[in-house]
Amino acid sequence: MSNSIPLTDFSTVSVPTTDNELSSRFLGLVAHWVPVALRYYQPWSDRPDCGHFFGGTFAYGLDTSMCLTSLALVAASPNYAPVEGQPSAEHLRRIVRRSIRYLCFTHDMGPSDCVRPSEGPSKPGTKWGERGLGFFRESQCGRTLAEITFAAAHIHESLEDEEREILAAIAADYLDRFGMMPPKSGVYNDTQTEENAWTALGLVACLLLVPDHPQSDEIWESTKRWMFCTNTRPEDMFDTTVFADGKTVRELCRKTFTAHPDGTAENHGFVHPSYMGSGVGLPGKALNLLNLFNHPAPPHLLWRMRDIYNVLKSWCDHTGAPQAIQGMDWPYYNYPNKAFLHTTGNLHLGDPDAALLERRTLETLERSSTANGGRMVTQEVIDNASYGARSSLLGERMSDFLAQGALAHRLHGVGQTPSDPSEMESRLSGVTVYPQGGALVHRHTQGVSSFSWRNRVMVLPAPREGLKFLGAADRSLLAHIQVAHKSNRSEQVALKIRENADSASAAFVQDLCEGTVRRTACFASMPDGKTLTAEWLTALEDITVESLHQGTLSIINDGYFGEHPEHMGLRKVHHVNGEYTFEGHVTGIEEDSQCVQFEGAEWLNIDDRYGIVFRGSTGARYENWRAFSPWRAVENTLTLNPLELPIDCKPGDQISHLVTLCCPGQAHGQTLQQSLETESIPGKGFVAKTDAYTCAFALTNDPVRLQGIDVGDHDSTITRNGIG
Repeated sequence: MSNSIPLTDFSTVSVPTTDNELSSRFLGLVAHWVPVALRYYQPWSDRPDCGHFFGGTFAYGLDTSMCLTSLALVAASPNYAPVEGQPSAEHLRRIVRRSIRYLCFTHDMGPSDCVRPSEGPSKPGTKWGERGLGFFRESQCGRTLAEITFAAAHIHESLEDEEREILAAIAADYLDRFGMMPPKSGVYNDTQTEENAWTALGLVACLLLVPDHPQSDEIWESTKRWMFCTNTRPEDMFDTTVFADGKTVRELCRKTFTAHPDGTAENHGFVHPSYMGSGVGLPGKALNLLNLFNHPAPPHLLWRMRDIYNVLKSWCDHTGAPQAIQGMDWPYYNYPNKAFLHTTGNLHLGDPDAALLERRTLETLERSSTANGGRMVTQEVIDNASYGARSSLLGERMSDFLAQGALAHRLHGVGQTPSDPSEMESRLSGVTVYPQGGALVHRHTQGVSSFSWRNRVMVLPAPREGLKFLGAADRSLLAHIQVAHKSNRSEQVALKIRENADSASAAFVQDLCEGTVRRTACFASMPDGKTLTAEWLTALEDITVESLHQGTLSIINDGYFGEHPEHMGLRKVHHVNGEYTFEGHVTGIEEDSQCVQFEGAEWLNIDDRYGIVFRGSTGARYENWRAFSPWRAVENTLTLNPLELPIDCKPGDQISHLVTLCCPGQAHGQTLQQSLETESIPGKGFVAKTDAYTCAFALTNDPVRLQGIDVGDHDSTITRNGIG
């Protein structure tokens, strides 16, 4: 390295050392995790005093950088008191320095002969700066630079000129690549929320490392736009309100949008709460760095953060996890990320609800940590699940968010007094329709029920336990069908939503598989928390149905939550002839899986706390899996309408039909007595009557009268029995 490159500057850093209730809880989780991390640490022999985590070859260097963040926090904590099996603070400090050196040498700006190990996941034998691979990959290294900056600030007295000089060169390189680039716009399919946020985060880290960069002032102004355009909506383009530095919202937005007008955002082709949350969590990390370096935090970081957090918190279950209303494609249990989401809402938005949800998430993490020896991912999943090593990497490195939570509370105290749980539930309860996101969410006394009609058509009637009980599998309850020689192209024919303060209903018609199948669906979420779903599939042409899944639910049966002494999952399914107990664990052997048929069943109850009543099926099937590819959770699959395939159909044939009433919070004796009367008027309407409510749906362009209830074209209504 040239001696003309300045060293990194840590002169303004002031590492807080005073703990409080919440920083201590976060620190305890991180300290319990540290021995886990060290099992994945290996020396690297290409340069002296270097090492990496998880093989050191993952894209963007995140495998090592996110681990060293946690170790750095513990190493700099005067309240860290290692117990047997835990390393000393000084040992951790050495590991952090060696990891920083490894990342310095293997970056694009390091010596050309220094590349990552030749074997390992993702990108062996390469450098990690991603030079030449385009904005998405190159800018994502901003997250790694932020982690390195966080760690280096905590142990900067231990850094020598060699690594400080390379760090400065890496920071200058990132500033040269992205410092004057404008933020990008994207809403459908892949939001730019995360990408703009991680670029802003990387720019903040690099500007703090090299404050004397010759273009520092100009890059700070550009960085403020990256911050601001993390959470923007189309209406910002017309807002002439002066926001900051004499600039209006319109001037800062400049036709750059990352979210729908309804507050949702898509990634990977569906409304994705994890990526929506990046508009809160990643700016939260930037705030941590700015406060750590005693640098003023621009207000641009908080633009619309409250709006996106308000959406997510209203979806949260009692574990603190937002419901994935259109399914999930990542491992479900990223609770460290969820904890820091609420930390940011608590400390930087001053939200008492966030303070309550943060504590709920911490309780979930503490119980899991105790049960699993500090791990973020259980040992049997690491040993036996498909993609186990990758699951371990993706899951274990998320301890970084716990370190971020600890620092945030050291910097700002415990934050708000938590909301009263009953008051919060009462205030957040109700129905919200997201017209651009294509979903409806009803928060009620028994949990959160959602209906999605775009991207992934599904119904998810989650109980209060939420993710601890019901998995966020895409296409839950509503059918997924494949027809021979036809694509999955679909077209919406009709949709009418009727929302009230404490209930919602919808009539939905959609043509599937290039117009060869018609889906007619009815949805009702009632004030008592029960959810009705009815669906008919009708052939419109001569077809052969090759695949059909209708009435499926993902039942979480996972030892992650530490609810059972054996540290495995346990689910008890009650049925008309008794009960059946399913243990949940992973062997990786498909033949170990269980499959139980409940022939002729019209009701089931799970664990005496979730009732399901169904009509139109010949029975149900419960599959207790032992092998998972890919692994998202230890989940069982309940199918309420298993069908024998293939099915040959003529035009007008009914392929399948299913009516389901889900009753969260219900004991099996109540499910046995649960009433569900249904009547269908072919081509015109459908009516279902439960113990308390009658739900009527018009399935035609003309108004109909159903059991004395008038319903408009393709409309629906819910009435209380005996009142009308």
